Amino acid sequence: MSSTTLEYFYAVPIAIVVGIAMVTDLRSRRIPNSLTFPALAAALFVRVALQGWLGCGLALAGAVVAPLVLLLVHFGKGLGMGDLKLAAAVGAFFGPVPALVAMLVSAVLGGIIALALLLRRGQLLGDFLNLLLIGVPFLKHKFDTPDSSPAVMTMPYGVAIGIGSLTTLAGYTWLGA
Repeated sequence: MSSTTLEYFYAVPIAIVVGIAMVTDLRSRRIPNSLTFPALAAALFVRVALQGWLGCGLALAGAVVAPLVLLLVHFGKGLGMGDLKLAAAVGAFFGPVPALVAMLVSAVLGGIIALALLLRRGQLLGDFLNLLLIGVPFLKHKFDTPDSSPAVMTMPYGVAIGIGSLTTLAGYTWLGA
């Protein structure tokens, strides 16, 4: 089987899974298990069917590397379990090295999305000043905005994972890697 055929066996499911994940994360701020677990199982099945035990090892390594990279980049904070399970499913399709690249791209895009959301809400300056004044007790909360509760400040990180994965997929396809 040619490498182009293999790319399609991985690219199409990745695009479908992250597309659905982005829509559900935007709508409900959740990425359902009914999407991530079958995607992980499908990745394992496709890898084993096409590459045997080597494919199984690559899928499992990708499924471990992808969420681990996100946890390390974010210091274990701000990610939901759905985000991590989506990363594992995407990582299983990609394999370890492309999964690493995809999650690093996702982290950068996640930072850009977070900055855009803060700018849109007019909170960037307040959050920046709070960060600088964290050691000054009487000024610490002076710059808090009324809608800075954790529920309002959530970000659909599945969108960043989706865009990062699609960008990585396009980059690998374009470069022929």
